[in-house]
Amino acid sequence: MINKVLDYVKENKMLKPGDKVVLGVSGGADSVCLFFAFLEIKKIYDLELYVAHVNHGMRGIDARKDAIYVEELCKSHGIQFILVNENVTEIAKRESISLEEAGRNVRYDAFNNILRRFGANKIAIAHNSDDLAETVLFNLFRGTGLKGLAGISPVRDNIIRPLLCVSRKQIEEYLDERNITYCTDLTNLETDYTRNKIRLKVLPYISENINENVKEHIVQTSVMIDETLSYIETNAYDCFKKIVKEKDGQYSIHMDGFRAENIVIQKMIIRKVIECLAGKLKDITSEHVNMVLSLIHRETGKRVNLPYSIVAKRGYEEIFIFIGSKTNDVPGEENRKILNIKEIVIPGNYFLEDRNLNIEFRLMNYKKNLIIPQNGCTKWFDYDKINNTVSLRTRKEGDYLQIDHKGSKKKLKAFFIDQKIPREERDEILLLADGSHIMWIVGERISEAYKIDENTKNILMVKLYGGNENGAQD
Repeated sequence: MINKVLDYVKENKMLKPGDKVVLGVSGGADSVCLFFAFLEIKKIYDLELYVAHVNHGMRGIDARKDAIYVEELCKSHGIQFILVNENVTEIAKRESISLEEAGRNVRYDAFNNILRRFGANKIAIAHNSDDLAETVLFNLFRGTGLKGLAGISPVRDNIIRPLLCVSRKQIEEYLDERNITYCTDLTNLETDYTRNKIRLKVLPYISENINENVKEHIVQTSVMIDETLSYIETNAYDCFKKIVKEKDGQYSIHMDGFRAENIVIQKMIIRKVIECLAGKLKDITSEHVNMVLSLIHRETGKRVNLPYSIVAKRGYEEIFIFIGSKTNDVPGEENRKILNIKEIVIPGNYFLEDRNLNIEFRLMNYKKNLIIPQNGCTKWFDYDKINNTVSLRTRKEGDYLQIDHKGSKKKLKAFFIDQKIPREERDEILLLADGSHIMWIVGERISEAYKIDENTKNILMVKLYGGNENGAQD
């Protein structure tokens, strides 16, 4: 069996000479087998070993006996022993999670803390092929994707699982042949937990009544799925780099490139973006992914809310995904440059500090053959056509502009839509207004109603300096 484990370690590149490895040893058959396997592997790879034992605070004196057993085992072989005591029941209540999840979190937190404390670089866990088969069924029964059907990975980050290549029966035979004792956790024989039901009832029934090689077949299938998944993920990551952009915590998926990809790649890209934002994919279901996918066929501005306060929103040419809320449209909406009405005294100079923008207003007489500026930072208006006090502001309900010399009008909202200006940017756009009539979308077009013609006598010149408005001068 040791040779089989060694081959599996090499095949999956689990270890390098001189590695420092934290072993998770509960005292049960699997982890005791892991301990003795590593005593042999240690000689080949010149490893430093540390044994972590976690008491979950749930089994009273039996748990203390397990800790004593593991400590004595370590002492007899000169291996560093570290005991971690936790109250998993209290943690589960406090965090509103199951005892199984709380126990798993406690164990991995303990392993990682010990790894950092001793400068180790690997964590070895004693999962075997039976655990793999049980995990695949567990994931299948509760609903899962390809990753869940791939089961348990032999290597994930700094976590290695050298015993995945052997069954529980092989492990027990190895220990019995060498008269190695181990502890038995009686809670593993109870059917209160779903995993135990799969182990004690479901798999034995299938083995006895359908196919005695069910575990081996599940494991073989999970390996094929894992290999397929690895290939798909590589392709999805290449596509992710091409069509997903990140800026200030907001991810945008470009629609043209996204639509061209297969649905499997599309879903993986969405999951990758969510994982980048949340740091995990727990509680992200296929329903959530499909909600984001549905935005492809919806109108601009539509949005969906996901776990972890993540928002996905349809733009003109992209889907935006970011950490938001049910009220905020985009990250930092509370910092938007929304300008309350500022009435303008002409002539005059006005400095908008939040935009680092200076605006000059000057009156001048019109003379024939004057060359009208054609740049974005200086505009001339027929002053005598202005009906109200000129104001600088951002948009409000009822705004419009004249779009041709015939007097045709268009609502500002409709103009923004036609120009494909993202909804989240519209509230920040600076406007020069004559009441509800927009004289100038600053940095963009002016209303036809105020253009200079042969009847013009007085000109209002407006000039921009600095800022980020289109065409503004420094």
